[in-house]
Amino acid sequence: MRALYSLLLYLLLPAVLLRLWFRGGRDPGYRLHRAERFGRNGVPRGSGVIWLHAVSVGEVRAAEPLIRALRARHPGVAMLVTVMTPTGRRTVRQLFGDNVHCCYLPYDLPGATRHFVAALQPSLAIFMEVELWPNLYAAVAARGVPLYLVNARLSQASWRGYRYLGSLMRRTLSCVRHIAVQTEGDRMRFMQLGVPPAVVSVTGNLKYDVELPADMALRAAQLRARLAGRRPVWVAASTHEGEEAALLAAHAELLQQHPHALLLLVPRHPERAAALARQCGSLHFDCRLFSAASGDAVPVLLVDQLGLLVYCYAVADAAFIGGSLVDRGGHNPIEALLAGVPVISGPHTANFADVYRQLREAGAVQLVTAPARLAAQLCSWFSEPAARARDVAAGQRVVEANRGALARVLAVLDQQRPAENRTG
Repeated sequence: MRALYSLLLYLLLPAVLLRLWFRGGRDPGYRLHRAERFGRNGVPRGSGVIWLHAVSVGEVRAAEPLIRALRARHPGVAMLVTVMTPTGRRTVRQLFGDNVHCCYLPYDLPGATRHFVAALQPSLAIFMEVELWPNLYAAVAARGVPLYLVNARLSQASWRGYRYLGSLMRRTLSCVRHIAVQTEGDRMRFMQLGVPPAVVSVTGNLKYDVELPADMALRAAQLRARLAGRRPVWVAASTHEGEEAALLAAHAELLQQHPHALLLLVPRHPERAAALARQCGSLHFDCRLFSAASGDAVPVLLVDQLGLLVYCYAVADAAFIGGSLVDRGGHNPIEALLAGVPVISGPHTANFADVYRQLREAGAVQLVTAPARLAAQLCSWFSEPAARARDVAAGQRVVEANRGALARVLAVLDQQRPAENRTG
């Protein structure tokens, strides 16, 4: 079965490379470091490397507390973080600088994965969320490297897809020493794929354990001064193509009640900012790019730089979490809540189903489907500070109640790894 899977990958490889090249037209990072996609270059020298894989920005941010904990526990051991996107790579650099190595994960081709693992010689492999690569897992298992899935989640839709792969998925999952999942539902779905109960445990969601940056207060004060004083501010965070038109329509309605209100529009992919500026112009919005703006009192500021979203939350009165008006599964609302911002989302939240379920039950999130409803909720929070504070407090209680996943994941690593592998 794995041989057939590998043959299919080889047949699809030209199309994959062509897609990579076309994506490079929007973000040149996709055209760089191509050798790494085939298991060449990017691997730190020396044995005993701790290797963590996180697909892109969201997974890197979720892994941040775990990476820092592992660095503190093993200060003399090299650490490699692999990613699959240029934005993920840039996020690693912003968070950790030169303290960790970073490269692209190789494509799941037999030769590429064997070469990569042989060159890396890791002492430990940790994969974030759900990244099941049959050839890579087999190469890791063949060298006796303990492999863990952490912060794992398995939606009903993903479970149905993996179930049809039958023996291929069972053999792939048999390479994993332990799976630390987010919820009991995730645990049950992994067991239905054939994972023994002793190999999977519920540790919670690492995203709840993310800490705000140490320079949050200073950067927030600087940003507030740059935004031309005290204005009603809302953030549209991690937005995707297809939903900004509705957000701009909501802002147009909001300006009728709050003419000095500011929208900080933060696209999920900053390279889209120029196209969004043209879209704003076509809708007669005066806007500026964050990289070029000063204190001009424009109604829309387009954030075209990575790593600024958390600081935008710090100066905002409300936040809309993107990827949810279009069917992209939504994005993480936890950072906004930690920063003291009430949250609005569209209806598509499958990527964070359990998080949004708890927030809905606590009355800590507002779900909207139309610009008018979004504008009305923003007006309500701008006009009623007590209601805003109540919703923020409800969300922060949910976050606080779910903390502790980091300690549980570290305990799993300590319990499952052989004693000789625990020192660094």
